Amino acid sequence: MATLLQARALRAEAGTRALFDAIDLTVQDGDRIGLVGENGCGKSTLLSILGRQRTPESGDLTWRAALRLSSVEQFLDPALAPRTALEATLDRLDSSTLESSQHAAEALLSRLGFALRELTYRAGDLSGGQQNRLMFARAVINEPELVLFDEPTNHLDVESILFFKATMRSLSAGFVLISHDRDFLDAVTTC
Repeated sequence: MATLLQARALRAEAGTRALFDAIDLTVQDGDRIGLVGENGCGKSTLLSILGRQRTPESGDLTWRAALRLSSVEQFLDPALAPRTALEATLDRLDSSTLESSQHAAEALLSRLGFALRELTYRAGDLSGGQQNRLMFARAVINEPELVLFDEPTNHLDVESILFFKATMRSLSAGFVLISHDRDFLDAVTTC
């Protein structure tokens, strides 16, 4: 198995308080890792470091060259609110492939439970569960090798959670997943 990323002795702080210190983590191709911890312990911070959105206070982090990495945020980016669900999904694609990729984006959103008419709804007007499914679509549309999920089942009803379990099991990418839902973690992660 190929190593996708490796972290050594990571430290992150919130103000003067250490969130975590000396974290070592290796993510291999196809790993399905669940991250569990109390609120405020630094899980989302760790994901933002792994996703290159934040720099740790100390430690080393290396990613495989040309790693296709994607993240599913916990909340919808306000900049996406006025865009349609389809536009927000296509936004993650290279502009040279937009025309040929529209069908693929429509098919992905359909598999994630969007009706055809809902593709034209503004992202900010979608329910919390629909926004989660939209953020998932944005993360996987480019066929990443590694996806970082921050509480992807928030705001989802039981039917949507069951759908996400099946979708996560069939995902070819490796992932690191934060969740407080132990049943969901047991169903989709391997460690």
